[in-house]
Amino acid sequence: MIQVQRSSLATSARLRGEADQAPATVPTAASLDAVAGDGRANFDVLFGSPSVQRFYADSNGGGGNTRSSRTTDPLVGVALPGQKDVTVQRSFGDPRGYETRNHAIAWARAAGSDRAMVVRGNDGRWHAVETSVVGKDADKGTGAVKTAIQVGKVDQAQYDALKADAMRNNDPAKWKTFAAYALGLPESEINVIGKGDTPASDKVNINLSPDFDAEGRTAGFDPKRPAWVQLGPAAFDRPANAVSTLAHEEVHAEHRRLTGEIYKKYAESAHGSDTFRQWAAKHIKDVRSVDIVAGYEDGTTAATELEAHVEAARVSFASGDLTQARTDLNKVATLRNLPLLQTQLPSIEALKTMRDSLPPDARKVFDEVAGKANRKSVLNGL
Repeated sequence: MIQVQRSSLATSARLRGEADQAPATVPTAASLDAVAGDGRANFDVLFGSPSVQRFYADSNGGGGNTRSSRTTDPLVGVALPGQKDVTVQRSFGDPRGYETRNHAIAWARAAGSDRAMVVRGNDGRWHAVETSVVGKDADKGTGAVKTAIQVGKVDQAQYDALKADAMRNNDPAKWKTFAAYALGLPESEINVIGKGDTPASDKVNINLSPDFDAEGRTAGFDPKRPAWVQLGPAAFDRPANAVSTLAHEEVHAEHRRLTGEIYKKYAESAHGSDTFRQWAAKHIKDVRSVDIVAGYEDGTTAATELEAHVEAARVSFASGDLTQARTDLNKVATLRNLPLLQTQLPSIEALKTMRDSLPPDARKVFDEVAGKANRKSVLNGL
């Protein structure tokens, strides 16, 4: 079974030969036949326009030179269930929402606002948003918003104190508390594991094994086993890295789920001697989707690796932490293996859109990294 992982910059060159959530939206199996054309034509479906926020914003969500997303989220202006005085003011990341709540939480946590929340629309997708005033958790809504969950922002002093407690003796209970705070998740959804432990498929796993040297890792494709996401201590060196790593792994997890959906159709079909890649090429119109699912199944993971690194860069730039933004964008700049051109195009468009939205200080960092990128990097396609 291959394993897709996100490494620290120091170890990424060694790990890049192994398998590494990036589109903000991944098409479902049911929608694949409706997806046609090249990556640029499908850009709006695959990527949302990034908003630029600051990780350490004030209580009103302000943090300097910021710009909101260019495409309007359909939930903007909608009241939260049972809270008519609390409305969605703006959204972060993909205005069309995300497949998983955790992917949306990564964006909301990066926003740096007391009013950051995730809401689930009546389409079942999760949106990272900021509300007009601090809202409350709510469920069973009957309107456009079905569920609302508070996320809020990180307090650096509390982050540092919890981190110090967790790392002092690698205490699993304290790591659970710290990771939950860093990621904006309930403690009940954090699973701390050690060497030889089996990761949980329904929680974010924090791997404290000395052998776990990656920032994050996602299960490779095995149709007989559930997916899982793991983060290592290296992902928690700073708040922005924690959430960008979570977003990175969520992209992989979404790609893995998509692969499972398509592979099930392949297994149930009269595919003859066709490999999964050959069958997918015949039955899926979108080249990018074929590149992702076939690569996930056969271990050629350049497509999912590229998109996960791009998504992490988008989240870190959105956080306003330019140190982390530089690190994540440099991972995009130094990728050695790239997918098909049709697969690269949405990533190129996402990066271009992000760059155009950046304030001067962030754009300077972007251009410095892009100027030193590998010759074949997608950053040279802007």
